[in-house]
Order: sequence, then C-alpha cells, then structure tokens
Amino acid sequence: MSVGSPERSATVLEEASSAAGSSAPDADRPAAPPADRAPTAGADRAPAADPGRKPGGGRVRQIDALRVLSCFSVITVHAVGAPFPPDSIGLGETSFLLHYSREVFFFVSALVLVRTYYPRLGPNGRLPDESGFRLRRLRMIGVPYLWWTTLYLAVSIFHTRGSEPFSQTLDDLPLRWLYLVATGNGSYHMYFLLVTLQYAVAFPLVLRLLRRTQGRHGRVLAVSVLLQLATLACYQWVLLPDDGWRGVLGDASLPAYQFWLVGGAVAGLHLEQWHRWVVSHRPLVLAAVPAAAAVLLWVYWAQVPTRGGLGASSPLQPIMVLWSVAALGALYLLAVWIMERGAPGLKNAFSYLAQLSFGVYLAHPMVLDLVLAVLRRTGLMAASVWVSVIALVLTVVGTVAVCSALHRTPLSLPLMGRARLSPARVPQPRLPRTMPRLVSVPTAVLALSVLAVLLVSGDQTPPAETGTPSWEETVQASDPVPPTDTADCPADPATAADLTAIADCSGGVAGTPEASSASSASGVASVSGG
Repeated sequence: MSVGSPERSATVLEEASSAAGSSAPDADRPAAPPADRAPTAGADRAPAADPGRKPGGGRVRQIDALRVLSCFSVITVHAVGAPFPPDSIGLGETSFLLHYSREVFFFVSALVLVRTYYPRLGPNGRLPDESGFRLRRLRMIGVPYLWWTTLYLAVSIFHTRGSEPFSQTLDDLPLRWLYLVATGNGSYHMYFLLVTLQYAVAFPLVLRLLRRTQGRHGRVLAVSVLLQLATLACYQWVLLPDDGWRGVLGDASLPAYQFWLVGGAVAGLHLEQWHRWVVSHRPLVLAAVPAAAAVLLWVYWAQVPTRGGLGASSPLQPIMVLWSVAALGALYLLAVWIMERGAPGLKNAFSYLAQLSFGVYLAHPMVLDLVLAVLRRTGLMAASVWVSVIALVLTVVGTVAVCSALHRTPLSLPLMGRARLSPARVPQPRLPRTMPRLVSVPTAVLALSVLAVLLVSGDQTPPAETGTPSWEETVQASDPVPPTDTADCPADPATAADLTAIADCSGGVAGTPEASSASSASGVASVSGG
C-alpha cells in the first residue's frame, strides 16, 4: 500500500463549507461562530506551528473513511463469532484482535467534536452556550439510546417467551427497562452510547483543559495514558464486577475509555501535525502492527488456562492500549490511501457510509439476529468460518440497506440521531424530484415490516445441524428404556454400566419417562462437571 507524501496532506481536507455534513452524533450543527472568530477556508492547510491553534473546522475526508473502517470492524467482531460457542478459544483469539474497534470509534468521535467546537470557544475558553450544547448532545444521543434500548428489550422478551408467565413479564418490565437504561445492557453494543452521553456532559470541561494547557498537550496525553493503564490494570487484577455494576463501573463508564477521548481531542487540534508524522513514518507505523499483535496474542494464550477464551479476550486490559494504538495508525494510513488514491466511486461510498455509520452501529445487532434466524431456519447454521463470512456479508448489506432507507424518513432523527439525509449527498443516479418522496416512505415501511415479520416468525432455538443434540435426542441416545425385571439388577456392581442399572432400578417406577429423564439429567450433569 502506497500512501502519499506529507506534502499531499492538503488533499485530504475539504473546504470548511462541507463541515455541515459531518456525521452525527459527532456534530449537532450549532449556530455558526461570530465572524471575528470564524476560521479562514485555508486554515486547515497551513502548517500547525502553534500547538494551541484553533482547527479550521473543515471536513476531514480520511476521518470519514476511518469512521467507516472502525464501524465495520465492530460488526465483524459480532458477526464472525455468532456461529461459535462464546467460550471458543479460536473465537476469543479473533475477537481479541478485533477489539481495537471500540477504541478507534471513541477516538474518531472526540476528534470530530473538537474540530467542530474548538473554534467556537470564547476568550474565556468556554463555549457560548455550554448548557445548550449539553442539552443538544443529550437529546441527539439520548433519544436513539432510549429507542434502541426499548427495541432490543422487546427482542429479548421475544427470545425468552415462554420462560415465565406473560403477566410476570409485564410486571417486571418498567424496572427491567430502567435497569437496562442505567447500565447500558440493552444490547452488547449499547455501552458506546452511554459512554458518549457521559462525554457530552464532560466535553466543555475538556475544551477548557485543552485551552489552558496550550503548548503542553503532550503532558496531558502522558497523564491520560497513565490513568488509562492504571484503570485497566485495576479492572484486570483487582475488581471488575460480573453483574449489572460491570456496565456502570466498567464497559459503559467514561474512565474505561478516557484516553481515547482525550487522545482524539488532542489529535483534532493537531491534525496536520499528526497526519504528517503518521504518513512520514509509514514503515514504522506498519511494522508496529505485527509486533503489537504478537504481544497481544502472547498475553491471550498466557491467560487462557486460567480465564478461558472468553475471559482472556476481555477488551478491558492494559495490553489493549498498545494494540489499539498500533491498529489506529494502520487504519489511518489505509483511510488516507482510500481518500488519496482510491477511485472516485470508492471515495463517494465511504463519504456516504460515514453518514450512516452511527445508525449502522445501532442497528447491526438486530439485523445480525435476523440473519442468524434465517440461517437456522434454512439449516445452514454451523460452527464454520464460511457461516461467519456469510453472516458478516449479509449483516453489512442488510444493515446498510435498512439505515439508508431510514435516513430518508422522519424516523431518521429518533433512531439515528440526525435529520433526513440530504438527497444531494447520496451517491445514486439522478431521479425525478418526486421519486425519492414516493419511494422513500414505502421502502422504509417495507424494510421495517420485513424486520418485524422475521423477528416474530424466526426460530431462535439452536438446530440439530449445529452438532448440539436436542434434549429428547440426548435422552433417547443415553437412556434406553430400562428392563422391567428388577431381578436383573446386579447386587455387587463393578462397572459404570452396573451403576447405571442400579440407578434405574432404584429411582421410582422403572420404565417411566420420569425415571428416564432423571437418570439422563444426572448423567449429563456428571459429564459437564468433569
């Protein structure tokens, strides 16, 4: 891969006028700054000699590509592991390598926020309307958070239907919903929004810190990374709760990711300098990836004997800082290459997908759930790499299609955190002006209808094709009908078969389903315990 020289860095910046199209929820389009503080159109192209220089606020095209790459890395983590048992050793290894995605996603969000709002700071280092900023951000992120938490709760209720009386489910519903909202456990990816909400509240304070530490941002980063390492070390070796408190104190807490948010903010202020360093040190950046991956895998395999595949692949470990920094550098180089050397169609596709990225992130677990349901109903579900690839491709295509349709409807704002997508920014052939209006709403309704039908009719139980026998098959294979003549029971058992025969003879009425099931259950328990 050949990346352009540092002198070409100006080619990765668009005019400041395109900043209004930045992807939500990273910019909520506040009022323009006063004219005396407005940046010039060429501000981003000038060398960043002053460490505290206000960024120009122009749209950075390679950051669009970086956002898309990190978003689809998240989908890959969830899709490739779906057909495999959660404690699979190979799955844990793959997931551990892909867990950089959440850190990069936080980094990009903070970078775009700083480039949008730092130029609006007043002489006192404050935003003109900090309370208004917080309210806008909380509304933009909080409304989709509440909607998607509710939707995933409904999906969870559907999957667990029949496990308890429906009346009890209704009684527990309000408290259960509040618990999911408070902990970020509505789905396995909702922690991101809860952390982003916390960052929205703290962001004005971050801007003040950056203004007051002009010329000393390197020290700010050093302190931040030390705090990050200490926090992750505490999670790994001291305390990380396994219940609902894990979300509040761990996965969905701001301290768990503060370095990536601070680092993204500092990078947003010094984007030209950072860009030039990464591009000019391309061999070093790329060489760091296999070295960091080797260290990461060594840590993983060292933990497998004591923590298992699932515990050893936890992203809340100090080693993830090293690996995520290396992955960030490589992904950034790839993003620059896409926007500098890629075909025009590829650039347009990444720019468009960047606008869908927040919605794609929110919706992809639901689409993945539908894909897995279809694979089960068609008998294709199996613990196979090919099934993982199929699930990934179908999830990506289906999620992009659903979000593209939603972005053209009034549902875009409550579900995706932004207003309807501007037709002028959609890479598609020209159509009569009335066509998008006639097609958009029916398309969205059709997509949601298919979504609902598949959810309601999908069979979510693992089939026999996966290699896991059903309960009835287990009983039939391991517990044949015992003899009715108790005289055949051995008096002095010496083998396991004799012990099984005694269990059949002594447990209730021989030959009844109750006795057979009890014997089978004890046998399964003994095997799993060993």
